[in-house]
Amino acid sequence: MQMLHSFNISLHVLAGTVALVIGLLALTVRKPSARHFRYGRYFLYLLAVVVGTGFTGLLFFRSSSFLLMLTLLAGYDGYAGYRAVQLRARRSSRADALVAAATLTAGLLYVGYLRQADGNWAAPVVYSTLAALALVTGYDLLKHCWLHERLKSGWLYEHIYKMVSAYSAILSAFTGTVLPGFKPYSQLGPSVLCLWLIVFFIWREAVSRRKLSSAIGQ
Repeated sequence: MQMLHSFNISLHVLAGTVALVIGLLALTVRKPSARHFRYGRYFLYLLAVVVGTGFTGLLFFRSSSFLLMLTLLAGYDGYAGYRAVQLRARRSSRADALVAAATLTAGLLYVGYLRQADGNWAAPVVYSTLAALALVTGYDLLKHCWLHERLKSGWLYEHIYKMVSAYSAILSAFTGTVLPGFKPYSQLGPSVLCLWLIVFFIWREAVSRRKLSSAIGQ
């Protein structure tokens, strides 16, 4: 059992580390481009391995509350970010809504369990991760049920937010693990950095759209 545990951890760490490199390439290359799509696809494959090994660790071995919540957030953001590109302006499916509801429920139940257990579980970090999870899943459920027509044109902004958020979750897990002496800043710092990246990328896309609209109108 210990050998399987070691293999699972090694695979988790390896996939997460490579995902950080590939994800950075996807963020920095020109968009849209064949290279961006290719790096994005590889990032999602690696993210699936990270999430799968993370949940394997939860089911069969001991796992930290911090890493589990980040696994939930990264997994959902990766899934929803991919679906945003697939669907574009089309309404999400019932299966998509079910995934969002199930992910949010799992996060709420796990935090409730942690409160009852009353252990050492880094409450500020876990609560902030739960808030990020509630924000993205709540938005997707709201859009699916009531506000699709109003929000459908923002699908690219959704893709940006969700994919950078997935990258942020992996980066936070990495820095929180390799820099344990700097917690909670080593866990929260990457989230702040990636939040600014989200703002920058969305702002740049909005400016590009306005310029294109002005050029077409002339």
